[in-house]
Amino acid sequence: MLKSQKLSYMMGKEAILHFFRKNYITTLFHLPGIHSLPLNVTMIQEGLNVIIGRHESNLIFMADGFARASGKAGVVIVTPGPGLGNIVTGCMEAYNDDVPLLIINIDTERKDIGKGILHELKDPETIFTNITKKTFVVSDVRELIPALYNAYTTALSPRRGPVVISIPYALFEKEVPEKSDSFDFEEQSIDITGIESVLKNKKRPVIIGGKSLMFREAAPILDSLCTDCAIPFLTTTGGKGIVREDSTYAFGNVIQRGTVKDILESSDIVIAIGTRLREVDAKRRGVKTKELIHIDVDSRWINKNYNATFTATGSIEKALKGLVGILQGKGFTWDLKRLKDMERKEYALYEKQFPGFKLIQTIRASIPEETIVVCDLNLPSYWAEYYFPVFHQQAFFMPRGASPIFYSIPAGIGAKIGRPESPCLSICGDGGALPAIAELATIVRYRIPVVMFIYNNNSFGILEEYMEKIYGLKKTMALNNPDFVKIAKSFGIKGKRVQTINQLKEVFLKDITWDEPFLIEFKYPAFPPPWRS
Repeated sequence: MLKSQKLSYMMGKEAILHFFRKNYITTLFHLPGIHSLPLNVTMIQEGLNVIIGRHESNLIFMADGFARASGKAGVVIVTPGPGLGNIVTGCMEAYNDDVPLLIINIDTERKDIGKGILHELKDPETIFTNITKKTFVVSDVRELIPALYNAYTTALSPRRGPVVISIPYALFEKEVPEKSDSFDFEEQSIDITGIESVLKNKKRPVIIGGKSLMFREAAPILDSLCTDCAIPFLTTTGGKGIVREDSTYAFGNVIQRGTVKDILESSDIVIAIGTRLREVDAKRRGVKTKELIHIDVDSRWINKNYNATFTATGSIEKALKGLVGILQGKGFTWDLKRLKDMERKEYALYEKQFPGFKLIQTIRASIPEETIVVCDLNLPSYWAEYYFPVFHQQAFFMPRGASPIFYSIPAGIGAKIGRPESPCLSICGDGGALPAIAELATIVRYRIPVVMFIYNNNSFGILEEYMEKIYGLKKTMALNNPDFVKIAKSFGIKGKRVQTINQLKEVFLKDITWDEPFLIEFKYPAFPPPWRS
């Protein structure tokens, strides 16, 4: 709700800076252009932490990583035309993975559209109609500050996501009424009346936690509930790290085979909290439920892929606390110790059978437990998605919104900026690394100590797997790659190439300090993905 206070005037560029200060926005991601220079001057004079990258598609992934790691909105400033167009993929990812982004488009003058002006594009925000929560167009000086606050609040309110606001560059040098406006978030409610009757006589409930359950207060509540009541806890990919995955009741990602599949098949009801249960995240991965309680922040995904006996939408925190009141003191029939023993035996077998499993377990054992791990789509990352144990919240990021493959390096940069006290490791494939490699210059310029692990099998590995298994064609997805270590060293970044898992372990334990950037090139043959296990 908008609270209006006293009216004053300032130049448009100064009003934008005032908005940043008032909302504690100190880090922005930007690639300058002729239209943005007046604002650039003001931001430089103000001393804001403006990260200038080499391509807008990388910058929006930096903002995405920043938002996931910090819990704040990532702020991206783009110039019109090609600058705005280059962020489309990142916007798709953020929209489909609930990542809050404030995208400020430094716009041309709309009155001049049709004259062939520089970067001319009619109604550019319409490009983003279906991949943002909302778009805003500022056409008058009086709209600037209210629109900024409205856009910022929209990005951060449930369900979080990206917002585009177009601001004509001509407003920078015009007087703008600055109302000192502020917005309060409306408190969500939720009604779980009736859930108790659904749970009555149930002996084996399972909880699946999704990304919207990723808040600090959730961990101790779930720890107490699942331990005392003997309830297995599973997560989606976005929910990895809600609770420590080495806890007695935690069994990792719901898409796993083996023990996790047995748990789901043996359960008599699934309680899904804060997850959309999208087709690509669950149903396509073989996740099945007998009976379902589905609780989420809104109704958008309710009953889309799984029919639920009971549904509720609104405050996840209030729903969780209400659930505790209903379940606490109940004794369920799960033998969590036996299930953990099954899991350990299963993992010991996987370690011997599957190089992908051994690789990610070696990485886990060789890095600090609080490390933020940022993946894109590649064979090691798929194994990590399934089986990499996560011990802290907001410490495992994988782009599962639109599933872009050029995500890991720029998002890792943003994640390290967003949470500088935590070590950060980017896991990327050779196909995903090369288009983003220019951002090594950004790493050096701003002294960002992110560690990059590049898995190089000289191919689009998973596509090679499909081409051979399904179509009988070999070597059709091969890649010609550079020497990644030499590229890193040309920027002044230390690096090392290894060809065995044991050598990789040595590099992590002996060469990496986590206080400076480092690049590891892991040259290793392609191995089967986890869903073939």
